[in-house]
Amino acid sequence: MKGAIPPGLFCIAGAVLMVLSVVTGEAHVALFLFIPVIYGGGLMLLSGILMFFVSFMLFFFQGVSSNGGGKGDVKSTYGGVIFIGPIPVVFGKDAGITRTMFYIGLAIASVLLLLYILILLA
Repeated sequence: MKGAIPPGLFCIAGAVLMVLSVVTGEAHVALFLFIPVIYGGGLMLLSGILMFFVSFMLFFFQGVSSNGGGKGDVKSTYGGVIFIGPIPVVFGKDAGITRTMFYIGLAIASVLLLLYILILLA
């Protein structure tokens, strides 16, 4: 799929729009038990959430369409991070990608903890 927009671009743009909506006061961040929640109203927050969902769909459909190419043996790896509250759960096909996902999950959890502490101090 040459010329296609990378899904990561939609993911980053959605996250930036959601952060901007919080900064401008259009949305708010809270904790429900130990789960971070973003809520509010406005076009910027809605656009950010929609871009986030579009990025997940693009990730899925590009992965499905790229596996059916028939170009011989192509080594594929996968991995991911799922947050259950503040705890990252990592998975992957091999040890290398799992380790990478662990570091990414640790970095995201650290940033979330730092943001939570900054919100408490504000």
